[in-house]
Amino acid sequence: MTLDSRTFSYDTALEWEGGRSCRVTAGDRPPLVVTPPGEFPGGGHGQWSPEHLYLASLQSCTMLSFLAHCAHNGVEVVGYASRATGEIARRDDDRRYAFSRVLVEVDARVAGGHSELASSLTPKAERDCFITASTSAEVIVEWGIRE
Repeated sequence: MTLDSRTFSYDTALEWEGGRSCRVTAGDRPPLVVTPPGEFPGGGHGQWSPEHLYLASLQSCTMLSFLAHCAHNGVEVVGYASRATGEIARRDDDRRYAFSRVLVEVDARVAGGHSELASSLTPKAERDCFITASTSAEVIVEWGIRE
């Protein structure tokens, strides 16, 4: 399926739950409770934070893009896991805090004889991730592809 110039639209809803906690919903999907990270006032180590959701979005988008390119090229993916680490720093130009760098470490397993082709698809997977394309942070993906 070729994606011509199209517009995609998504929506979510948020409701404050008191303190520094909210519930985010999107249609019939399970709701997410979101709080600041644990090191901030009102934060919790057991809940999702906007920062963790951002990293998870980059990871999952990269994976979905990779899986799509593999499917279009006959590469059988038999396993995929990744880990992301992000750095937030104060920007020099406007003195605001923002993600400056994200490292995504991928461990992908493909069927025998598919590793070379799968490796050749990684630049396309990175390029076609909508979330990565929407950020100003430097996103580095380190690919580990094995059979």
